[in-house]
Amino acid sequence: MNKILYFLIPYITLSTFNYEFAKEAVTYSTPFVFNLIRYITSAIIFLVLGGKLILSKDILFLSAMTTTSSVLWAYGLLYVSPAESAVLSYSMPLFAIPIALLIVKENPSPYELLGLGIGFSGILIYSIPLMKGSIGLGALITVVNAIFWAGFTVYYRKLKDKDPYDINASQFILGSLLLLPFAPIGFGIKLNTFFIDGIAYTSIIGGALSFFLWNMLAKLERVAKLTVMTFSVPIFSTIIQSIETYDLPQLSQVLGISVMFTGILISRLGKGIKKKFQAKRNKILLQEK
Repeated sequence: MNKILYFLIPYITLSTFNYEFAKEAVTYSTPFVFNLIRYITSAIIFLVLGGKLILSKDILFLSAMTTTSSVLWAYGLLYVSPAESAVLSYSMPLFAIPIALLIVKENPSPYELLGLGIGFSGILIYSIPLMKGSIGLGALITVVNAIFWAGFTVYYRKLKDKDPYDINASQFILGSLLLLPFAPIGFGIKLNTFFIDGIAYTSIIGGALSFFLWNMLAKLERVAKLTVMTFSVPIFSTIIQSIETYDLPQLSQVLGISVMFTGILISRLGKGIKKKFQAKRNKILLQEK
């Protein structure tokens, strides 16, 4: 668990701010151009770090899902706020667990399933005010993005024996090639400090580094446990947005965040409860002997 924390804490911290910077960057460009710049930058970083292009059916699937997820995430941000995008994106565990069961044969524990169910209920409660007009469209696009995010998370797990530098170099090179034909659609970039700050953060810190951290987490931890643990990202994103905008979230959103946090606690505490029960059982068995 300690080894996981070395990757999990930085991932949660960096991802919390990624939505704010992405919103700034995509506001002054287009989703395809925004992601093409991110992917080319990240590909160069991993190539410099020694990553190599590898081609296989799994890598192609991974690249397609990663690229689709990124584009949908960016399109969703055109309609919803960074905090809303974060919360809706983290419907991902609901899809990741059944996909992991099908592809890598990982069975979630009862406590993880309970934590997931409660956490996802929190997302539904949070989302109630969003289901209208263009915001509703943005919410739908963001949830579809979560399905593809779940898919590439499971493929990270499936490819856990591969070098993470090779995996990330390959997915960003192939992703860049997938994005390139679509970049001219509505092409436009407005160079200003908001765009530059946003694209720099989401390409390097929220791009290459965050993908690497997520890849490492998927190598070390089962999908069910990993995905439920990261519910804290949308919680912190909402808090930060409220501080920056002086706009308190609605009651349903506060309730939704509280329920999500409860889901995290249950999924994590379940392991401790199981260990205590097992220790007590072993003690009783020893006394009987």
